[in-house]
Amino acid sequence: MLKNILKYTNKWMIDLSHIVFPNICLICEKELINNRKFICSFCENELNYTFFEKYSEPTVLDELFWGRVKLEETYSYLYFQKGKKEQNLIHALKYSDKKEIGLFFGNKIGASLLNTDKFKDVDALIPVPLHYKKQFKRGYNQSKALADGVSDFLNIIVDDSFLKRSKNSSTQTKNNKASRWDNVQNVFDLNQFKKYKHIAIIDDVITTGSTLEVIISMINKKYPEIRISIISLALTK
Repeated sequence: MLKNILKYTNKWMIDLSHIVFPNICLICEKELINNRKFICSFCENELNYTFFEKYSEPTVLDELFWGRVKLEETYSYLYFQKGKKEQNLIHALKYSDKKEIGLFFGNKIGASLLNTDKFKDVDALIPVPLHYKKQFKRGYNQSKALADGVSDFLNIIVDDSFLKRSKNSSTQTKNNKASRWDNVQNVFDLNQFKKYKHIAIIDDVITTGSTLEVIISMINKKYPEIRISIISLALTK
């Protein structure tokens, strides 16, 4: 009798929580079913995937950094375009106060890279840092959450102490390429050297690549022996 009461009480509490805090798709805002998380099957199928993990030739992301910095490997999971489904996803990742979204999509990235050898010798995943004021306001660093999710699948350590953001620069959203470069000059610092041979820098969205270019140039200047790759959730199309 008691077990039945507890069973129906738990079901009632779950049903009530779904009413108060509905489990909805980040993109279409329809209720999720079958224990899906964050995104419905229809929207997930409609996302604009890069499929870079299947490429043997250079990708557009490789080409973005040609003549700027040397990279070992590059990868983005999605293409991002304003007004498309991916915009809601990225906005939720950054501003919804749910780092679980980053873990979820980090897992997606990690799963997509399991069948490629491109990142197999990476020693550490290095998330692009937020300034402590911005991280306090958001509650978490979305790039760190993505890195943790990737780590779950690739079994690579996450090091968020190697790279620090010492200045709180303004948002990059409305800046052009030149302004983005100026905006991120002298805002990052490197902590004590760790004996990494190959690192992968994790970012949420790559637009012009200016932030990553500054970071990579700084690492190359101080530690030229380290090989560097990049992994991101999305690449602006």
